Amino acid sequence: MSKIAPTIVSCPRCGAEQEVPLFDSLNGDRVPVQVEALRQGRFERVDCAGCGHPFQPEHRMLFAHFTARIWIAMCPRVDRPRFATLERGIELVMADAFAGAPPVVADGVRGVRPRLVFGQHMLAEAVRVADAGLEPALLECAKLFAVRRDLQRLMRTGPFELCFERFADTGELVLGLHLLASGERLDAVELPGDALAETHAARDELNRMYPELFERPYVSACRYLYGAAG
Repeated sequence: MSKIAPTIVSCPRCGAEQEVPLFDSLNGDRVPVQVEALRQGRFERVDCAGCGHPFQPEHRMLFAHFTARIWIAMCPRVDRPRFATLERGIELVMADAFAGAPPVVADGVRGVRPRLVFGQHMLAEAVRVADAGLEPALLECAKLFAVRRDLQRLMRTGPFELCFERFADTGELVLGLHLLASGERLDAVELPGDALAETHAARDELNRMYPELFERPYVSACRYLYGAAG
């Protein structure tokens, strides 16, 4: 079930406030046009009534798309330091939500792994990753490898995160380079086409090195790069 509520949002550029309708929850099976907006990175985009700046409001939302086996909780970026606490709550919420579900629903969600993301761009990434049939944990390991190889250049921006956007025609993975605090996209980073093959080949070792990526809802290289407040 999708739910929309009028919400007061602030422009990240000028601070002007306005009321806009935002989703509290979104059922991707029922509203495919919004799923496409997510893929394109334009979901809930609004123009500031004060300065005209386009932005995507930060808020909490549950996105479920059961035919694609997706169940994602999006939180504002400012909540990221509390990811360890939030992901424990998400697991409990999902368990409660389906404890009494009819068999046909329970069969459809069995094995679905809940995800926790921060910010609109990372919700969009999670949808693209599912569309591409990628294993999120292995993608995040590929990101960790990329950061390790190019740490000096990447860290010039300050704390950042990489966001999967697409495969290039030549096979490279195109990732957006986003500031961690604001979510602003600064540049694109390309990973070689064999980056994922490298992680697939080392899957068992990576599972031992980064178990939380394979077991916990917050599937992000950032949990190892920047830690948590608990």
